[in-house]
Amino acid sequence: MVSATFIMLRLSCISVASIRIRAFRFGWNSVSSPIFGAFVKEIPMLRRFLNDKRGNFAVVTGLAAIPLFGAAGLGLDYARGTSARITLQDRADEAVIALARQGPAGTDRTVFDHIKAGLASETGLTGIAVDGRWTGLNEATVEMSGKLPLTLSNVLPLSTRSFSISARSVARYKQAKLIYTPPEKTFLDPEAGDYNRVYAYCFNKDKKISDQVKKNAKSDNDKYGRSQSVAIADNAATTYTNPMPTCAAGETLSFQLFNSRGARGNPSNWDKASNENYSYYTDTEFSADANGVMSEKYNLGGWSILETVLCPSLESCKPKSQGGIIPEGKNRTPEHATGTCSPGKYMYYGWEDRPPGNGWTDQDYDDIRIIIACPKLETVGQDVVRLIK
Repeated sequence: MVSATFIMLRLSCISVASIRIRAFRFGWNSVSSPIFGAFVKEIPMLRRFLNDKRGNFAVVTGLAAIPLFGAAGLGLDYARGTSARITLQDRADEAVIALARQGPAGTDRTVFDHIKAGLASETGLTGIAVDGRWTGLNEATVEMSGKLPLTLSNVLPLSTRSFSISARSVARYKQAKLIYTPPEKTFLDPEAGDYNRVYAYCFNKDKKISDQVKKNAKSDNDKYGRSQSVAIADNAATTYTNPMPTCAAGETLSFQLFNSRGARGNPSNWDKASNENYSYYTDTEFSADANGVMSEKYNLGGWSILETVLCPSLESCKPKSQGGIIPEGKNRTPEHATGTCSPGKYMYYGWEDRPPGNGWTDQDYDDIRIIIACPKLETVGQDVVRLIK
């Protein structure tokens, strides 16, 4: 800082001296100068300034004061911003824990109002915004933001008079399980010539390993963060009694569609390796849009083969022609459900066994259809919430 100030003073001295040298060089101090003489003659103070050799340091100090104050202001505002960012993150952590402890069905947001009121006096932030929502079946997220007005750095010609500060915190149930029940209903498409079987498994995106270490994994499940798959339905009217997977904290229920081409009428070919077959994994994750509305996001290798509908009741989970809300028709774009699959609701899954672009398909998304009740969240103990980021 001292070196920068010294350089600034030297440059300012050079600039002032240069002005005076040029003034004398071109005769601007002379009242007879055709360029400036008449103007100087009318302004005695300017004439005296050009002739005077004293006060250089005072002039330079005055000129350097503005950038010096501005530089000091930038340092002060940086420190204020760092302190406000730390405080904002602390309050976001408090808010997300309070939100998560209520569970997905909780609606009390009064803690947000208290935090906003306290932040204004603690940090000097203005325009404080607090957004809290569930971004997973057992995961809550809180985002906070605000603007911090500048102080001494306002003397600098900056394009803004404040800067934005934000914080984000995520909490998850530490000791929680998502309890699913077997499919409520299974619908079979009589036109389908392929054999289709649906498996359920739990997917943990945090356990999905990188491509570099996949070769050392013991199984495909280890490679991709998938639990053991459980067969739950097929389009051959097979009765499955396997219990549904129990997904732990950080896991989401996902599905695998196994498709064996042209084998529906020939059971011996269903699982024959030599028969043309494909497997598609949803590796389900949750994402929220700009309005905080949460929905399931599927991998499926990039293929558009799954339609989902969130039904408010089991009665509504039937085709529109029967008074329900399930879409119908061929050659259409599949719908994708939005919103949280909370207890009391049902999720409809309709599969197209041949992806558009990979064999003939009618794109009606009803080759195999299942309806599953939304899970219940089971927690153990009192201290069940922890921060994860």
